[in-house]
Amino acid sequence: MERDMAHDRYPRQHARARKVLPCALLLACLALFLTVVPVGLIGAPLGRGQPDPAIVEIIGEINESELWNTTYDLQAFPTREFGSEGNREAGEYLYARLADIPGLEVEKQGGELNNVIATLPGSGNTSGEVVIVGAHYDSTSSDPARAPGATDNACGVAIVLELARVMSGHSFDRTVQFALWNAEEDGSYGSADYAARAADTGVPVVLYLNYDSACYDPENRSVLDIMSDERSADIAALMADHNTLYATNFTLTRNNHTCASDYIPFRARGFPAVMTHSEDHGPAHTPDDTINHVSFDYAKRNARLGLSVLAKVAGLRDDGKDAAIPKAPSAV
Repeated sequence: MERDMAHDRYPRQHARARKVLPCALLLACLALFLTVVPVGLIGAPLGRGQPDPAIVEIIGEINESELWNTTYDLQAFPTREFGSEGNREAGEYLYARLADIPGLEVEKQGGELNNVIATLPGSGNTSGEVVIVGAHYDSTSSDPARAPGATDNACGVAIVLELARVMSGHSFDRTVQFALWNAEEDGSYGSADYAARAADTGVPVVLYLNYDSACYDPENRSVLDIMSDERSADIAALMADHNTLYATNFTLTRNNHTCASDYIPFRARGFPAVMTHSEDHGPAHTPDDTINHVSFDYAKRNARLGLSVLAKVAGLRDDGKDAAIPKAPSAV
């Protein structure tokens, strides 16, 4: 991820001193305080709707051990800098991992950019529309020979691979693609190439969800930033709703980060794009960005939150009832 240093620190709320008040007035003030939402936070009112049992079931399939294993494998490459041998080997590793998942059609895209794309064909009358979830697999560091890139962005890739594993066991109305981009640290060239082709050929991308720097929470604060714009505002709202509905229990912020990443080329081409980001960057872009800095419970809940939205937008089919679960309206 190309970092925005202005957003590396965040103000924290502090308790305000209060004078002693009569009991009735104190209770009234307390009630007013509890109804106020802090500036910058987004969320859904408690009790909005009911959880969908099919979505509850599918997000429960996210396996934290799978996230750890993939992150470990990727950070074991000494470097995944674009153009390096480690980068090429990481691309081959990821291609093989996706190719081992039944039901996926896997390809390399972008020539020397070496994006790895897996497609899960839709099975409804909206199968021509595409929902994409992606993450970049290249890394960078102050020492290019030592760029393990665990939080940025091996863990993001691990989330996408785990979503591919889980979603491939289900059917959806819309086609779902799992994209592992290259050359993000050099300017998001991998995702830019794909987005340009999609725009030129008229691919109806309904949603692009990006995972980058999405697994770092050393103090267990559970703060998650949702990065969106006017085209993806309905998706951001759905994510906030699902955070309560499916008990992922993040404290959500909106657009605290403005970092460049692979959602930008999709946004620039007019596609609705959303990205989740942890509260801080941590050791990103240093040789210290190793697996011991990854917060895997945080990563698991981030994966579950994204999966709940992907399942809704893609149109998870309840095979037991042979009927499509109603999905969110197209953001396009």
